[in-house]
Amino acid sequence: MNNKQIYSVAIGSALGSSIGTTIGAVISDVAMGLIYGSLVGTVIGTVVGLVFYKDQHKDESNN
Repeated sequence: MNNKQIYSVAIGSALGSSIGTTIGAVISDVAMGLIYGSLVGTVIGTVVGLVFYKDQHKDESNN
């Protein structure tokens, strides 16, 4: 894991928790919303992290 990946996972988690809070408010169950949000955030963060990782690997192989 490099800094970009850690950053993107953190950003993904933050996005997920805000999405989760919104979902929670809509379905009137903030606890469930936060659970969904953390799952969504983890997925988003992991995907973004992997994309960054691939991009960086591509740059290294070009040199």
